[in-house]
Amino acid sequence: MKRKVYAILFSIYTALLRLFRKPEPDSALVMPPYSPGSFGDEAVVTSVVVQLARLGVKKIGLISYRDHDDWSYLSGIAEVFSLQDYFEYESWGVRFRFCRTASRYERFIVLGTDVMDGYYGGRDSQQRIAVTEMAARAGVPTRIISFSFNSRPNPECVQLLKQLPASVRMFGRDPLSRQRLADFLQRPVELVADVAFTLEPSPETDKVQSVYRWVEAERHAGRAVIGVNANHILLEQVQGLTPERLVHAYAAALQEITQRYLNISFLLVPHDIRGKVSDVMLAEAIYAAVPEEVRAHCMIIPTPCKPAEIKAMVAGLDFVLSGKMHLAIAALGQGVPVACIAYQDKFEGLFQHFELDGLTIQPQDAVLPGKLAAFFIEKYEQRQVLADQVSRRLPAVRELARKSLA
Repeated sequence: MKRKVYAILFSIYTALLRLFRKPEPDSALVMPPYSPGSFGDEAVVTSVVVQLARLGVKKIGLISYRDHDDWSYLSGIAEVFSLQDYFEYESWGVRFRFCRTASRYERFIVLGTDVMDGYYGGRDSQQRIAVTEMAARAGVPTRIISFSFNSRPNPECVQLLKQLPASVRMFGRDPLSRQRLADFLQRPVELVADVAFTLEPSPETDKVQSVYRWVEAERHAGRAVIGVNANHILLEQVQGLTPERLVHAYAAALQEITQRYLNISFLLVPHDIRGKVSDVMLAEAIYAAVPEEVRAHCMIIPTPCKPAEIKAMVAGLDFVLSGKMHLAIAALGQGVPVACIAYQDKFEGLFQHFELDGLTIQPQDAVLPGKLAAFFIEKYEQRQVLADQVSRRLPAVRELARKSLA
Protein backbone atom coordinates (compact mmCIF):
# COMPACT_ATOMS: atom_id res chain seq x y z
CA MET A 1 0.00 0.00 0.00
CA LYS A 2 2.78 2.43 0.94
CA ARG A 3 4.60 1.71 -2.33
CA LYS A 4 1.41 2.38 -4.29
CA VAL A 5 0.91 5.73 -2.54
CA TYR A 6 4.50 6.73 -3.30
CA ALA A 7 4.02 5.75 -6.94
CA ILE A 8 0.92 7.95 -7.23
CA LEU A 9 2.66 10.89 -5.55
CA PHE A 10 5.66 10.41 -7.82
CA SER A 11 3.46 10.50 -10.93
CA ILE A 12 1.86 13.75 -9.73
CA TYR A 13 5.27 15.22 -8.91
CA THR A 14 6.77 14.45 -12.33
CA ALA A 15 3.67 15.85 -14.03
CA LEU A 16 4.11 19.12 -12.11
CA LEU A 17 7.79 19.23 -13.02
CA ARG A 18 6.87 18.91 -16.70
CA LEU A 19 4.55 21.91 -16.38
CA PHE A 20 6.74 24.22 -14.34
CA ARG A 21 10.36 23.18 -14.90
CA LYS A 22 12.78 25.97 -15.85
CA PRO A 23 16.05 24.42 -16.96
CA GLU A 24 19.26 26.37 -16.95
CA PRO A 25 20.31 27.34 -20.47
CA ASP A 26 23.09 25.35 -22.12
CA SER A 27 23.10 22.56 -19.53
CA ALA A 28 23.30 18.76 -19.64
CA LEU A 29 23.17 15.98 -17.04
CA VAL A 30 25.18 12.85 -17.89
CA MET A 31 24.80 9.31 -16.53
CA PRO A 32 27.98 7.19 -16.94
CA PRO A 33 27.82 3.44 -17.56
CA TYR A 34 29.39 2.52 -14.19
CA SER A 35 31.56 3.89 -11.40
CA PRO A 36 35.18 4.77 -12.34
CA GLY A 37 37.69 1.98 -12.86
CA SER A 38 37.23 0.91 -16.47
CA PHE A 39 39.39 3.00 -18.79
CA GLY A 40 36.86 2.26 -21.55
CA ASP A 41 33.94 3.72 -19.61
CA GLU A 42 36.12 6.66 -18.63
CA ALA A 43 37.00 7.21 -22.30
CA VAL A 44 33.30 7.49 -23.13
CA VAL A 45 32.57 9.86 -20.22
CA THR A 46 35.58 12.05 -21.01
CA SER A 47 34.66 12.21 -24.70
CA VAL A 48 31.08 13.26 -23.93
CA VAL A 49 32.13 15.97 -21.47
CA VAL A 50 34.64 17.40 -23.96
CA GLN A 51 32.19 17.27 -26.87
CA LEU A 52 29.44 18.95 -24.84
CA ALA A 53 31.80 21.78 -23.94
CA ARG A 54 32.72 22.20 -27.60
CA LEU A 55 29.02 22.38 -28.45
CA GLY A 56 28.63 25.31 -26.07
CA VAL A 57 27.18 23.50 -23.04
CA LYS A 58 28.18 25.63 -20.06
CA LYS A 59 26.88 23.52 -17.16
CA ILE A 60 27.52 19.76 -17.08
CA GLY A 61 26.27 17.59 -14.22
CA LEU A 62 27.25 13.99 -13.60
CA ILE A 63 25.41 11.08 -12.00
CA SER A 64 27.43 8.85 -9.65
CA TYR A 65 26.50 5.37 -8.48
CA ARG A 66 28.30 5.58 -5.13
CA ASP A 67 28.83 8.50 -2.79
CA HIS A 68 32.61 8.04 -2.92
CA ASP A 69 32.96 7.76 -6.71
CA ASP A 70 35.87 9.98 -7.73
CA TRP A 71 35.37 11.79 -11.03
CA SER A 72 37.71 14.64 -10.04
CA TYR A 73 39.99 14.03 -13.02
CA LEU A 74 37.23 15.42 -15.26
CA SER A 75 37.34 19.16 -15.75
CA GLY A 76 34.19 21.20 -16.28
CA ILE A 77 31.81 19.20 -14.06
CA ALA A 78 29.49 21.60 -12.19
CA GLU A 79 27.92 19.07 -9.81
CA VAL A 80 27.79 15.34 -9.07
CA PHE A 81 24.50 13.76 -7.98
CA SER A 82 24.76 10.42 -6.17
CA LEU A 83 22.17 7.72 -6.80
CA GLN A 84 23.73 5.29 -4.32
CA ASP A 85 20.59 4.96 -2.20
CA TYR A 86 18.49 4.32 -5.29
CA PHE A 87 20.80 1.67 -6.70
CA GLU A 88 21.17 -0.03 -3.31
CA TYR A 89 17.54 -0.14 -2.19
CA GLU A 90 15.55 1.95 -4.70
CA SER A 91 14.89 4.81 -2.28
CA TRP A 92 11.81 6.86 -3.12
CA GLY A 93 13.41 9.96 -1.60
CA VAL A 94 16.28 9.77 -4.08
CA ARG A 95 13.79 9.40 -6.94
CA PHE A 96 12.11 12.68 -6.01
CA ARG A 97 15.45 14.46 -5.58
CA PHE A 98 16.78 13.07 -8.86
CA CYS A 99 13.78 14.30 -10.84
CA ARG A 100 14.05 17.74 -9.23
CA THR A 101 17.76 17.85 -10.11
CA ALA A 102 17.27 16.55 -13.66
CA SER A 103 14.51 19.09 -14.30
CA ARG A 104 17.09 21.88 -13.90
CA TYR A 105 18.96 20.63 -16.97
CA GLU A 106 18.09 21.10 -20.61
CA ARG A 107 18.91 17.48 -21.46
CA PHE A 108 19.69 14.12 -19.87
CA ILE A 109 22.26 11.91 -21.58
CA VAL A 110 22.60 8.21 -20.74
CA LEU A 111 25.86 6.55 -21.78
CA GLY A 112 24.51 3.11 -22.58
CA THR A 113 27.73 1.36 -23.74
CA ASP A 114 27.12 -2.36 -23.06
CA VAL A 115 24.98 -2.11 -19.92
CA MET A 116 21.43 -1.70 -21.29
CA ASP A 117 20.69 -5.24 -22.49
CA GLY A 118 21.14 -7.16 -19.23
CA TYR A 119 24.34 -8.94 -20.24
CA TYR A 120 26.06 -8.20 -16.91
CA GLY A 121 22.90 -8.76 -14.88
CA GLY A 122 19.33 -7.70 -15.39
CA ARG A 123 19.07 -5.58 -12.24
CA ASP A 124 21.85 -3.15 -13.25
CA SER A 125 20.32 -2.60 -16.66
CA GLN A 126 16.77 -2.34 -15.36
CA GLN A 127 17.74 0.31 -12.83
CA ARG A 128 19.48 2.39 -15.49
CA ILE A 129 16.43 2.15 -17.72
CA ALA A 130 14.24 3.20 -14.78
CA VAL A 131 16.37 6.32 -14.19
CA THR A 132 16.11 7.09 -17.90
CA GLU A 133 12.33 6.84 -17.67
CA MET A 134 12.22 9.08 -14.58
CA ALA A 135 14.06 11.86 -16.40
CA ALA A 136 11.81 11.56 -19.45
CA ARG A 137 8.65 11.54 -17.31
CA ALA A 138 9.87 14.74 -15.65
CA GLY A 139 9.94 16.39 -19.07
CA VAL A 140 13.70 16.37 -19.60
CA PRO A 141 14.73 15.70 -23.24
CA THR A 142 16.49 12.37 -22.88
CA ARG A 143 18.70 10.22 -25.09
CA ILE A 144 20.60 6.94 -24.71
CA ILE A 145 23.80 7.16 -26.73
CA SER A 146 26.82 5.11 -27.69
CA PHE A 147 25.37 1.70 -26.81
CA SER A 148 25.41 -1.78 -28.25
CA PHE A 149 22.83 -4.55 -27.98
CA ASN A 150 23.57 -8.25 -27.99
CA SER A 151 21.63 -10.90 -29.89
CA ARG A 152 20.10 -12.42 -26.73
CA PRO A 153 19.12 -9.51 -24.48
CA ASN A 154 17.40 -9.93 -21.13
CA PRO A 155 13.63 -10.08 -21.93
CA GLU A 156 12.73 -7.80 -19.01
CA CYS A 157 15.22 -5.19 -20.23
CA VAL A 158 13.70 -5.37 -23.70
CA GLN A 159 10.23 -4.82 -22.29
CA LEU A 160 11.34 -1.86 -20.16
CA LEU A 161 13.14 -0.25 -23.09
CA LYS A 162 10.03 -0.69 -25.24
CA GLN A 163 7.99 1.10 -22.56
CA LEU A 164 10.19 4.19 -22.50
CA PRO A 165 8.40 7.33 -23.70
CA ALA A 166 8.59 7.91 -27.42
CA SER A 167 10.47 11.15 -26.71
CA VAL A 168 13.56 9.17 -25.58
CA ARG A 169 16.00 9.09 -28.50
CA MET A 170 18.21 6.04 -28.95
CA PHE A 171 21.57 5.91 -30.70
CA GLY A 172 23.04 2.47 -31.51
CA ARG A 173 26.83 2.61 -31.72
CA ASP A 174 27.22 0.16 -34.60
CA PRO A 175 25.12 -1.09 -37.54
CA LEU A 176 24.46 -4.50 -35.98
CA SER A 177 23.28 -3.03 -32.67
CA ARG A 178 21.12 -0.45 -34.40
CA GLN A 179 19.33 -3.18 -36.33
CA ARG A 180 18.91 -5.38 -33.26
CA LEU A 181 17.50 -2.47 -31.25
CA ALA A 182 15.06 -1.58 -34.01
CA ASP A 183 13.95 -5.22 -34.33
CA PHE A 184 13.56 -5.87 -30.59
CA LEU A 185 12.07 -2.51 -29.62
CA GLN A 186 10.08 -1.67 -32.75
CA ARG A 187 10.99 2.00 -32.51
CA PRO A 188 13.35 4.38 -34.35
CA VAL A 189 17.03 3.98 -33.52
CA GLU A 190 19.71 6.23 -34.99
CA LEU A 191 23.08 4.92 -36.14
CA VAL A 192 26.22 6.44 -34.63
CA ALA A 193 29.71 5.28 -33.73
CA ASP A 194 31.09 5.04 -30.22
CA VAL A 195 31.64 8.57 -28.91
CA ALA A 196 35.12 7.49 -27.70
CA PHE A 197 36.27 7.82 -31.32
CA THR A 198 36.21 11.59 -30.69
CA LEU A 199 38.65 11.38 -27.76
CA GLU A 200 41.85 13.37 -28.34
CA PRO A 201 45.11 11.70 -27.21
CA SER A 202 47.31 13.33 -24.55
CA PRO A 203 50.91 12.63 -25.61
CA GLU A 204 52.64 15.19 -23.37
CA THR A 205 52.42 13.49 -19.95
CA ASP A 206 55.34 11.79 -18.18
CA LYS A 207 53.65 8.38 -18.34
CA VAL A 208 53.14 8.61 -22.09
CA GLN A 209 56.65 9.89 -22.68
CA SER A 210 58.12 6.94 -20.76
CA VAL A 211 56.25 4.58 -23.09
CA TYR A 212 57.36 6.56 -26.14
CA ARG A 213 61.00 6.26 -25.08
CA TRP A 214 60.71 2.49 -24.69
CA VAL A 215 58.91 2.07 -28.03
CA GLU A 216 61.49 4.23 -29.76
CA ALA A 217 64.34 2.15 -28.31
CA GLU A 218 62.68 -1.09 -29.49
CA ARG A 219 62.12 0.35 -32.95
CA HIS A 220 65.71 1.59 -33.08
CA ALA A 221 66.72 -2.03 -32.55
CA GLY A 222 64.68 -2.99 -35.61
CA ARG A 223 61.72 -4.46 -33.72
CA ALA A 224 57.96 -4.16 -34.27
CA VAL A 225 55.89 -3.31 -31.19
CA ILE A 226 52.57 -5.02 -30.46
CA GLY A 227 50.02 -3.90 -27.88
CA VAL A 228 48.54 -6.76 -25.82
CA ASN A 229 45.60 -6.70 -23.41
CA ALA A 230 44.29 -9.51 -21.22
CA ASN A 231 40.77 -8.75 -20.02
CA HIS A 232 39.88 -9.90 -16.51
CA ILE A 233 36.19 -10.10 -17.47
CA LEU A 234 37.02 -13.26 -19.45
CA LEU A 235 37.34 -15.02 -16.10
CA GLU A 236 33.60 -14.48 -15.59
CA GLN A 237 32.60 -15.39 -19.13
CA VAL A 238 34.35 -18.74 -19.67
CA GLN A 239 33.21 -21.55 -17.40
CA GLY A 240 36.10 -23.01 -15.43
CA LEU A 241 38.63 -20.42 -16.62
CA THR A 242 41.09 -19.56 -13.86
CA PRO A 243 43.54 -16.64 -13.74
CA GLU A 244 46.40 -19.14 -13.97
CA ARG A 245 45.02 -20.70 -17.14
CA LEU A 246 44.38 -17.32 -18.77
CA VAL A 247 47.89 -16.11 -17.90
CA HIS A 248 49.37 -19.35 -19.25
CA ALA A 249 47.44 -18.96 -22.54
CA TYR A 250 48.77 -15.43 -23.05
CA ALA A 251 52.33 -16.23 -21.95
CA ALA A 252 52.45 -19.25 -24.25
CA ALA A 253 51.07 -17.16 -27.13
CA LEU A 254 53.71 -14.43 -26.68
CA GLN A 255 56.44 -17.08 -26.65
CA GLU A 256 55.07 -18.72 -29.82
CA ILE A 257 54.76 -15.35 -31.56
CA THR A 258 58.36 -14.51 -30.64
CA GLN A 259 59.50 -17.80 -32.13
CA ARG A 260 57.67 -16.91 -35.36
CA TYR A 261 58.86 -13.30 -35.46
CA LEU A 262 62.31 -12.86 -33.94
CA ASN A 263 62.12 -9.05 -33.99
CA ILE A 264 58.89 -8.41 -32.08
CA SER A 265 58.23 -6.63 -28.76
CA PHE A 266 55.14 -6.41 -26.58
CA LEU A 267 53.55 -3.46 -24.79
CA LEU A 268 51.19 -4.89 -22.16
CA VAL A 269 48.18 -2.57 -21.83
CA PRO A 270 45.86 -3.08 -18.82
CA HIS A 271 42.54 -1.32 -19.44
CA ASP A 272 40.63 -1.88 -16.21
CA ILE A 273 41.77 -1.57 -12.59
CA ARG A 274 38.61 -3.06 -11.03
CA GLY A 275 38.08 -6.47 -9.52
CA LYS A 276 40.01 -8.91 -7.35
CA VAL A 277 41.90 -9.96 -10.47
CA SER A 278 42.29 -6.80 -12.56
CA ASP A 279 43.84 -6.28 -15.98
CA VAL A 280 46.87 -4.89 -14.14
CA MET A 281 47.34 -8.08 -12.14
CA LEU A 282 46.99 -10.20 -15.29
CA ALA A 283 49.57 -8.07 -17.14
CA GLU A 284 52.03 -8.42 -14.27
CA ALA A 285 51.48 -12.18 -14.13
CA ILE A 286 51.97 -12.56 -17.89
CA TYR A 287 55.15 -10.49 -17.71
CA ALA A 288 56.48 -12.73 -14.96
CA ALA A 289 55.47 -15.95 -16.77
CA VAL A 290 57.17 -15.40 -20.13
CA PRO A 291 60.78 -16.56 -20.64
CA GLU A 292 63.54 -14.03 -19.98
CA GLU A 293 64.30 -13.58 -23.67
CA VAL A 294 60.66 -12.50 -24.23
CA ARG A 295 60.47 -10.43 -21.04
CA ALA A 296 63.53 -8.46 -22.15
CA HIS A 297 61.34 -6.95 -24.86
CA CYS A 298 58.14 -6.41 -22.86
CA MET A 299 56.84 -3.38 -21.01
CA ILE A 300 53.72 -2.84 -18.90
CA ILE A 301 52.26 0.64 -19.26
CA PRO A 302 52.26 2.70 -16.04
CA THR A 303 48.88 2.73 -14.32
CA PRO A 304 46.56 4.24 -13.34
CA CYS A 305 46.33 6.59 -16.28
CA LYS A 306 43.75 8.54 -18.20
CA PRO A 307 42.03 7.21 -21.35
CA ALA A 308 43.59 9.99 -23.42
CA GLU A 309 47.03 8.84 -22.24
CA ILE A 310 46.35 5.26 -23.30
CA LYS A 311 45.17 6.49 -26.69
CA ALA A 312 48.46 8.32 -27.06
CA MET A 313 50.47 5.27 -25.92
CA VAL A 314 49.02 2.97 -28.59
CA ALA A 315 49.23 5.51 -31.42
CA GLY A 316 52.57 4.35 -32.75
CA LEU A 317 52.13 0.59 -32.37
CA ASP A 318 52.22 -1.82 -35.29
CA PHE A 319 49.26 -3.90 -34.13
CA VAL A 320 47.06 -4.44 -31.06
CA LEU A 321 45.72 -7.74 -29.69
CA SER A 322 42.93 -6.66 -27.36
CA GLY A 323 40.45 -8.23 -24.98
CA LYS A 324 38.84 -4.79 -24.43
CA MET A 325 36.67 -3.03 -26.98
CA HIS A 326 37.63 0.51 -26.01
CA LEU A 327 41.32 -0.29 -26.29
CA ALA A 328 40.50 -1.48 -29.81
CA ILE A 329 38.67 1.82 -30.40
CA ALA A 330 41.69 3.77 -29.13
CA ALA A 331 43.89 1.95 -31.65
CA LEU A 332 41.46 2.00 -34.58
CA GLY A 333 40.89 5.70 -33.95
CA GLN A 334 44.49 6.29 -34.97
CA GLY A 335 44.67 3.84 -37.83
CA VAL A 336 46.33 0.99 -35.89
CA PRO A 337 44.98 -2.46 -36.92
CA VAL A 338 43.57 -4.69 -34.19
CA ALA A 339 42.36 -8.22 -33.50
CA CYS A 340 40.17 -9.01 -30.50
CA ILE A 341 39.18 -11.66 -28.02
CA ALA A 342 35.42 -11.12 -28.19
CA TYR A 343 34.04 -11.58 -24.69
CA GLN A 344 30.68 -10.01 -25.54
CA ASP A 345 28.47 -9.87 -28.58
CA LYS A 346 29.57 -6.37 -29.57
CA PHE A 347 32.89 -6.54 -31.44
CA GLU A 348 31.39 -7.64 -34.75
CA GLY A 349 29.31 -4.48 -34.96
CA LEU A 350 32.36 -2.34 -34.24
CA PHE A 351 34.23 -3.90 -37.16
CA GLN A 352 31.23 -3.41 -39.45
CA HIS A 353 31.93 0.32 -39.27
CA PHE A 354 35.22 -0.44 -41.03
CA GLU A 355 33.72 -3.03 -43.39
CA LEU A 356 35.87 -5.72 -41.78
CA ASP A 357 35.11 -9.13 -40.32
CA GLY A 358 36.92 -12.20 -39.05
CA LEU A 359 38.97 -10.18 -36.56
CA THR A 360 37.69 -11.85 -33.39
CA ILE A 361 38.30 -15.10 -31.57
CA GLN A 362 36.02 -16.49 -28.90
CA PRO A 363 37.57 -16.63 -25.41
CA GLN A 364 36.93 -20.35 -25.00
CA ASP A 365 38.99 -20.91 -28.17
CA ALA A 366 41.70 -18.39 -27.27
CA VAL A 367 42.74 -20.35 -24.16
CA LEU A 368 43.22 -23.62 -26.07
CA PRO A 369 46.87 -24.57 -26.79
CA GLY A 370 48.26 -22.75 -29.81
CA LYS A 371 44.99 -21.04 -30.77
CA LEU A 372 45.73 -17.48 -29.64
CA ALA A 373 49.14 -17.37 -31.29
CA ALA A 374 47.77 -18.82 -34.54
CA PHE A 375 44.93 -16.29 -34.53
CA PHE A 376 47.33 -13.40 -33.97
CA ILE A 377 49.79 -14.54 -36.64
CA GLU A 378 47.02 -14.88 -39.25
CA LYS A 379 45.77 -11.34 -38.60
CA TYR A 380 49.23 -9.82 -38.18
CA GLU A 381 50.16 -11.06 -41.65
CA GLN A 382 47.27 -8.95 -42.97
CA ARG A 383 48.25 -5.84 -40.99
CA GLN A 384 48.96 -3.53 -43.92
CA VAL A 385 45.71 -4.37 -45.70
CA LEU A 386 43.84 -3.90 -42.43
CA ALA A 387 45.57 -0.60 -41.67
CA ASP A 388 44.72 0.74 -45.13
CA GLN A 389 41.05 -0.20 -44.74
CA VAL A 390 40.84 1.34 -41.27
CA SER A 391 42.38 4.57 -42.55
CA ARG A 392 39.89 4.72 -45.43
CA ARG A 393 36.87 4.33 -43.18
CA LEU A 394 38.05 6.34 -40.17
CA PRO A 395 36.85 9.83 -41.25
CA ALA A 396 33.29 8.53 -41.73
CA VAL A 397 33.38 6.70 -38.38
CA ARG A 398 34.53 9.83 -36.56
CA GLU A 399 31.72 11.80 -38.14
CA LEU A 400 29.20 9.21 -36.95
CA ALA A 401 30.67 9.42 -33.43
CA ARG A 402 30.01 13.16 -33.32
CA LYS A 403 26.33 12.61 -34.24
CA SER A 404 25.51 11.20 -30.79
CA LEU A 405 25.34 14.69 -29.28
CA ALA A 406 24.32 16.74 -32.30
